[in-house]
Amino acid sequence: MRGVRTAVRSLRVNRSGFLGAAGIVALAATLLGATAAWGQAAVRSDDLPLLLAATGSFGGTLLLVVVLVVSGVLSGALRERRREFALLRAVGATGRQVRAAIRAEVLVLVLAVVPPGALAGTALAPRATSLLVAVGAVPAGWRLDPSLVPLLVTVLLLVPTGWVVAALAGREVTRPSPTAAVRDSTADLAPVARARTWTAAALAATGLAAAGTPAASSGTTATATAASSALLLVVAAALAGPLLVRWAAGRAVGRIGGRGAATTLALLNLRGSARRVSAAVVPLALLVSLGVVQSGTNQAVVRAAGDQVRAGLRADLVATADGLTTPDIRSVAAVAGVSGVTVSGSLPASVRVDLDDDDLGGRLSWEAATVRTLGADRSGLDLAVSSGSLRDLDRPATIAVGRDAVEFTGVGVGDPVEVRIDSGRVERRTVVAVYERGLGFGDYAIGSPPTAGPVQFLVRLAPGADRRAGERALTAMGLQVSDREGFVAAAVDDARDSARFSLGLLVALLAFIAAAAATTLRRQTVQRRGEFALLSRTGASAGQLRRVLAVEAAVTAAVAVVVGIVAVLPALTGVGYALTGVPLPAVDVPVSTGVVAAAVLVVAAGVLPAGFRVSSRTRGSSFR
Repeated sequence: MRGVRTAVRSLRVNRSGFLGAAGIVALAATLLGATAAWGQAAVRSDDLPLLLAATGSFGGTLLLVVVLVVSGVLSGALRERRREFALLRAVGATGRQVRAAIRAEVLVLVLAVVPPGALAGTALAPRATSLLVAVGAVPAGWRLDPSLVPLLVTVLLLVPTGWVVAALAGREVTRPSPTAAVRDSTADLAPVARARTWTAAALAATGLAAAGTPAASSGTTATATAASSALLLVVAAALAGPLLVRWAAGRAVGRIGGRGAATTLALLNLRGSARRVSAAVVPLALLVSLGVVQSGTNQAVVRAAGDQVRAGLRADLVATADGLTTPDIRSVAAVAGVSGVTVSGSLPASVRVDLDDDDLGGRLSWEAATVRTLGADRSGLDLAVSSGSLRDLDRPATIAVGRDAVEFTGVGVGDPVEVRIDSGRVERRTVVAVYERGLGFGDYAIGSPPTAGPVQFLVRLAPGADRRAGERALTAMGLQVSDREGFVAAAVDDARDSARFSLGLLVALLAFIAAAAATTLRRQTVQRRGEFALLSRTGASAGQLRRVLAVEAAVTAAVAVVVGIVAVLPALTGVGYALTGVPLPAVDVPVSTGVVAAAVLVVAAGVLPAGFRVSSRTRGSSFR
């Protein structure tokens, strides 16, 4: 209890440095709490595979980002108190006592803000129900039941993170002797540990290898692996951050250092404060890389889906109806000039491919899917069958699967899969064909004529038939008619709708990263009062100090953007190759431009207002 009281008093005294960190930790707990609430609901239910897949994918990225960002924010707050900890050792405190004090402060801070943040996230999670219903992740009328599990999960994730950060910070502070610690407490020139450098190199190599996965494979699995390489490269950049900032500032000094005293001083400041600057550069680079890779991957998937639909559609007209009866098929086939009709529909389903997976009762192996239904005439679609035959779909209890759905599972023609169609009973079906165009037409197909809407009639016209007359005849039957390009455009729109859900989750994550970066930049700027006061006393004017800050902000933003883009280019090149076979980066230019602009605005908002206020108040003030 005595240590807790001491930690509380210390946090109160140093509240200006810890308030921002506390806010970021609370925000991280809110995001984790909401995600854990959705994930728990998905695990509990047997018919929410899409929600389980979405929370699993987003949760993994969120966990990595939260650990990286929270560690950086807490480490930065503790690093700014190095002089205080060094003086404690100089007046007699042992290293063990200092480490215990640091550990107590961090744990008190984390335990004070994490439970309220997690509870807030759990309370806010139900507000996203309408969005989950809109994207088909949950059925209409679904309710999220309250639970304490998200709170426990969030505490179990963030408390160990805080403990590790405190242990590393305490080790850094107490490793040198007391006198050396006091001498070095105002410097930022400590070399990066060799183990940290080698770890960064290993992660960078792993990230490049992951980006090259499409060279040996293709499809959505290779796409996901290639996209994940961006995170590995950003983590590598985080470990090597001081080296990257020092190198970039040194190069800038050599090239533009002679263009004015303010520019030279700013670049020398950046080079000499590489650790401080890298603490802000890393989250900004993460902001850029996540935004660019997710938007680029989404765009590549949408484009590839459209290409597959365009290549696989063998119909001249597509007529859509809300329901189907036998006379409807005959009426469409009887239209003048029609040479054939393929009837197709789609049904929501969940599919279990890996039947040997018994984790959580096998629930983790169920995947959300859309099953395409095909009538007897299947010549209107070319699914690019690579093994087996679609003719065998006429047999009972059979199914055709896209290659992406069964890649790395060992499932092929003749193997069983379990299917739950439209939340009905579980059916065991035998795979009779594997096809390549699953991204455009869905990963599963069954040989059953659709009985519920929407139903599509893929109409092939005889050579020389009057297209317009056919369109009029089909429209007169109450059908909505479009040509090939209209059908492709509708398929692309559907793919974009699916991508919007992941983009919405990404926006929340990017907002968290931006808040952390802005908080770090503002805290670092305010903590430089002594530096500005010294410069002011030696003759620097407020205008010169502001120009120094502006140059530093510009270089910081530039380094962050360059690191983020360099980290993401291998991933986007791999994604482009996996989906199109062409090794060109898949980039969503409007979104990527917006993300880069957001990073620049975060730097400006975090540095310039606080820096201008501090620089205008330093003349005649004391420094230490």
